[in-house]
Amino acid sequence: MKTTKLASKLSRLICGRAKRGLYHGKTVRFGNSVSEDGGNKTRRKWSPNAKRKRLYSEILDRMIPIQVTSHALRCIDKAGGLDNYVLNTRAEKMVSAKGLELKEKMMRALLKVEVDDGGVGEDPRNDSFPPPPQT
Repeated sequence: MKTTKLASKLSRLICGRAKRGLYHGKTVRFGNSVSEDGGNKTRRKWSPNAKRKRLYSEILDRMIPIQVTSHALRCIDKAGGLDNYVLNTRAEKMVSAKGLELKEKMMRALLKVEVDDGGVGEDPRNDSFPPPPQT
């Protein structure tokens, strides 16, 4: 599959824990702490603001526990939910093996719904509007 090849290629470029969650391109940053008086420099690192959250997937119809940064949470809200974020975000931007794995699962679930439905159509679970009247 395309996404597994891309995941293996990206796994060499990103830090370990970003592979297991949705970090949306955020990685560990390095720099110096500079003292006020003498200007002494001390090496330090800045970690991404990552939290363990449970996010709901409408396509998979379950809660998914995942490590996610605050930036990724804002991007998920802007995209309109976890499903839209995972399906519409490019792999280069998501930079996550877990995200690519979720994308594959969601695509399989969508294809299964379409095949069960007999063709390309709407999700049978989405029956919020009645069909139009016959004229």
